[in-house]
Amino acid sequence: MDQKNTNSTLIAIIGVIALIAVIIAWVAFNRSGQDVVPTAAEETNEAIDETQEAFDTTVDTIATATTELVRDAQLAAARADARIELAAIEADIEAGATYEEVQADLNEVEADLQEAYADASANFQGEWNELQASLQSAEAALREGAGDGLDQLAEVIIALEADVRTDE
Repeated sequence: MDQKNTNSTLIAIIGVIALIAVIIAWVAFNRSGQDVVPTAAEETNEAIDETQEAFDTTVDTIATATTELVRDAQLAAARADARIELAAIEADIEAGATYEEVQADLNEVEADLQEAYADASANFQGEWNELQASLQSAEAALREGAGDGLDQLAEVIIALEADVRTDE
């Protein structure tokens, strides 16, 4: 909302400056005795063009920001879904399921996260690499039946939870 107010203010300032320029031009031409109407029309058209350019730039900026917000929201949703799925897998393992029984679910969670991070910015790509390494480490520990497999899976869940905000 603050960005919108700033852009509206910018457009208003440009319009006022253009109007002042037209008035100054009018006064200057009236003193010189020349015909002011064609020149005033030209100045007005230039002011309209400048205002249109400022408006187009503002619209492009808002569209870009909106696209980024949508991508961030989709990524947060994918992380939340993965966290829920991993918690369910963790519960299954604690209930006695073997790695083979949950392997397809783990692979699906990883594939969903990879798809969500595919369009993410470079900042999030590093996060994805760390998350993927942690997930693969947990999978390897579970596959080998290591005692810390559940602990590693819990760490992945916590890592997914860390950046998901629920207060906004």
